[in-house]
Amino acid sequence: MKKTSFINTASKLALFSAVGLLVACSSGSDDPVDASISGTIFAAAVSGADVTVTDGTNTVAGPVTTNAAGEYSLVIPHGSLNQGLYIKSSGGSFIDEATTLNGTAGEMLAYVAAGSLKSGSSVSVTPGSTIVANLVAKGGKTLAEAQTAFANAFGYTPDTSITPLNATVAPAAGASEEAKLAGLRAAAFSQLIMDLFLSQDDQFDLFAALAKDLSDDSLNGVDASDVVVTVGAVTLKVDIHSGFSQALTGFRAGPNNESGLTPNKIGNVPFAKVVLTDDYKIEYLPGMMKAMTGKSMFKLKITNRSDGTPASGLTPELMPMMNMEAHSHSSAKGVCDEVGVTGEYNCTMYYVMASVMASGDSMGYWKLTVMPAMGQSATFYPMVMMSMGDTTLAKLAGQAGEANDSIFDMTNIWAARKYFVFNDGLIKTGDTYTFNIYVAAMENMMSYPAVSVGTALKRGKSLLMFNVDTMTVKVSTDATNWNDATGDNGFWSATGLTLNSDNKIHVKLTINGTAKTINDNDYATFTITPPGGM
Repeated sequence: MKKTSFINTASKLALFSAVGLLVACSSGSDDPVDASISGTIFAAAVSGADVTVTDGTNTVAGPVTTNAAGEYSLVIPHGSLNQGLYIKSSGGSFIDEATTLNGTAGEMLAYVAAGSLKSGSSVSVTPGSTIVANLVAKGGKTLAEAQTAFANAFGYTPDTSITPLNATVAPAAGASEEAKLAGLRAAAFSQLIMDLFLSQDDQFDLFAALAKDLSDDSLNGVDASDVVVTVGAVTLKVDIHSGFSQALTGFRAGPNNESGLTPNKIGNVPFAKVVLTDDYKIEYLPGMMKAMTGKSMFKLKITNRSDGTPASGLTPELMPMMNMEAHSHSSAKGVCDEVGVTGEYNCTMYYVMASVMASGDSMGYWKLTVMPAMGQSATFYPMVMMSMGDTTLAKLAGQAGEANDSIFDMTNIWAARKYFVFNDGLIKTGDTYTFNIYVAAMENMMSYPAVSVGTALKRGKSLLMFNVDTMTVKVSTDATNWNDATGDNGFWSATGLTLNSDNKIHVKLTINGTAKTINDNDYATFTITPPGGM
């Protein structure tokens, strides 16, 4: 007789539960899953490029070929995801943004950290990602170190998850600011290669050269071994850092840019501190304090390019220009004087506004042009911060109307002229103080001259002039008792001041018998920290 095996219900349930537990464990996050990724090869979009993924030595995925939009997709085996990987592109064609010429692409790269890829990941390969990847592969840096070096030089950190948009084509409605900016930054490298008088095809060699230059964390034309860096027959000069800044702003303002990005949307322009002119090397030496609204001090070190000797006896002129969302304007004119060390010039700028808000958001960028001699100029892009603590700048206004102290503005109406009263320093002498101020007035968006008796002020677009026949500047620490200030050429000083506990200093400005006002007061107020305490 055939025997029948019997398993009771409880035993079956226990068995099924155990099997289910094993299945659940085996299907968890440790299950080997390949990663299907996609992205774009962009310098602009590179069509027909071969794309592979390597671990630095071996190919782990690909090759695949990009489509007309520069797009690719491939699958990376699960076993390769726990290591740093390079997305590598070679060959293909593109339309250069700066020249609009057809080009043949060279090598481009993106480096992704171990464990950062999964199915659905997007990795765009751009000029920025190529430089970072080269810093890792050939510069001996970690990814974090490479990104820091790049950001310090170029003003941003490449985000490979963002797909750039072609800056020469008007973006579709709703396109992200990040995608438009990524495209503009890629185009800046195209502009840079054109500015260097190289072919559009040479920019891929430029990416590798810039990484080699940046291997010592400084973009200055030489690498970590102090070897001069070249691209073909062209040697990168000491001011290549400035070259990128000018390429970025130049392309944005140029005829090929269709991104729609205004100056306040392109991030902080890199503040390169060395610029070459035909005859001079000019170095911007920051002061103890960063540039900010109001008075800012720095030095210029100027040497002769012919022999490296100090360039003495020059009278450098400063020409500031603030580039904003809807318009541009100048500022109160700064001055430079050769003092002390031969070839070094102490400079002072009086900025009427910041370029960066306290939140870090950009309001645009200051372009500071230095003219050491006739026909020669160097451009710097200082980041001008909002003043914190002491009052650095106060504004007073004239009276609107054609017959008054007013200007005919851009909207074709008479508007009250603004006077900018700058804190030029508080000096303690014994038990009293001297308060120095600098007074400038707005003629139009491009002119803010110093004001003293005898100044003739333009009235915007009008041909009429406003002549400063009489001018008094009075200073008080209690808004009741007033001391007369003396001065000329816009610089005024009031002596014998005794500060009260609130550390307030009030300034009254009267021109041709009429007091300038702010918020219904006929004086501006400064809060000042006394030097050396009370």
